[in-house]
Order: sequence, then C-alpha cells, then structure tokens
Amino acid sequence: MFTIEDFLRVSNQMRDYYAKKIKDSFQEFNFSPNEISILIVLKNNSTITTSTELKVVLGVSKTLISRSVDSLEKKGLICTCIDEKDSRIHHLQLTGECKPILKIIDEEIGKINKTLFNDVSVEEMKSLKQTMSKFLNFVKNV
Repeated sequence: MFTIEDFLRVSNQMRDYYAKKIKDSFQEFNFSPNEISILIVLKNNSTITTSTELKVVLGVSKTLISRSVDSLEKKGLICTCIDEKDSRIHHLQLTGECKPILKIIDEEIGKINKTLFNDVSVEEMKSLKQTMSKFLNFVKNV
C-alpha cells in the first residue's frame, strides 16, 4: 500500500531532483539546492512564510533552513518582516531583486518537466491531478 508518508517522501525526492537540476543553471550565483527549494516554495505557496513552515514542508533541519535563509537574505533575494501580532514570528518574503532569478527558475522547471513527463500520458497526468485534487479537498474540509 502507498501511504501518505510514501507520497511525501516521493514529493520531497522530486523537489530535491528539481533543485539539483536547477542548481546547475545557477552556478554563477552559488546557490545550494536547499536555497533553490526555498525560493520555489516561497514563490509557489503564499501561505508558507516562516522558517518553521519551510522546515516542515522541505523536511530538513532547522539549522539548514536558518543557514539558507541567512544566505538568501545576504544575497538580497528574501527579507524578513516581524509579525504585527507576535514579535517572535518572522515572516519571509521574496524581494523584487528575486524576480529575474524566479524567471530563470520557471524556465528551468519547464525544461525539466518536458524531460520528466515525456513518458507520462495525458490520461496519467489527468488521473494524478484528480487524485491530488481529492487529497486537497479533503484536507481543506477537515
């Protein structure tokens, strides 16, 4: 049986694959795969805004998240904003300087998708999308 843990493990492996492939296109910027993963997650998930949430989603240590966030801040690609209601919470935001990088990431993801999904039929993709939608609807209604 394919468990949710199996699904999450596969999802993390896919994310790692994308990050490693994209890293090759960013050698001049000296990004780590984890930094690229953080940029992708922040770009695609507006509800994920803290290091703690990134730690959970990416399945990596708090130390690695902290080191990667610090590096991205020094590069001017993300900034932190203190929560208005709870000063212990720092929200992460992409900066305007990040837009050209995100454009390149999107282009690279498109190239990876063409290769990765080359042997996946339209029917299989539709089925996967339907299954994912079921999961999403379930968790939204809980």
